[in-house]
Amino acid sequence: MATKADFMALYQQLGLAPGCSLDELKAAYRRRVAELHPDRHGVSADAGDALRLSELTVAYNAANQFHRRYGRLPGAAHLAPTTPLPRATATPWAAGIEAQAGKRARRWPWLLLTVALGWGLWAGGLFDTGQDDAAGTAPAPADAGLPSPAVAATGGLILLGSDATTVRALQGRPLMESVERWDYGPSWIAFSDGKVVDWYSSPLRPLKVASAHPPPTRPAH
Repeated sequence: MATKADFMALYQQLGLAPGCSLDELKAAYRRRVAELHPDRHGVSADAGDALRLSELTVAYNAANQFHRRYGRLPGAAHLAPTTPLPRATATPWAAGIEAQAGKRARRWPWLLLTVALGWGLWAGGLFDTGQDDAAGTAPAPADAGLPSPAVAATGGLILLGSDATTVRALQGRPLMESVERWDYGPSWIAFSDGKVVDWYSSPLRPLKVASAHPPPTRPAH
């Protein structure tokens, strides 16, 4: 009948721990065999040493077979290789949170671009907010402050020589106003002695004039 290997007795006899390496096991086994061998130092054989040597050899061979089969010595901790969790196996709620975070990250550049574009257009006067100033006063109607005949006399257009009151009635309050120039975003009207002497009507915010620039004046003969 084959003798069953006692691995713990093997480790104890060799002075090793179960987690030792195969090289450590082999070295300790050779030392122990030299100690138990009947021919050591000319000493006569001892029955007890012969039995221990037999048991040691059986257990040592069994440990080697175990190592060849399992890649480790008996009693050693078996550490399964750790692999990262595939992204596809993530829990649904975690995947949903990650997807929402990605959408928000992609949305921010477009939001910033939209805000910057809107600010640029407003500052350039491209948007008519329907308010004249910070108080929220609505622009004066076309004939406010002028008799109807005076508005009709201009044909509903700003002309060279029109006064500030006529311009305000037809075009509304400017975004920036000085004695010599009124700015309506990209468009502007120039004054001299309170009368219109020049303008530029931008297609982005056209003025109520007949052309982009006033027609050239002919010298008097």
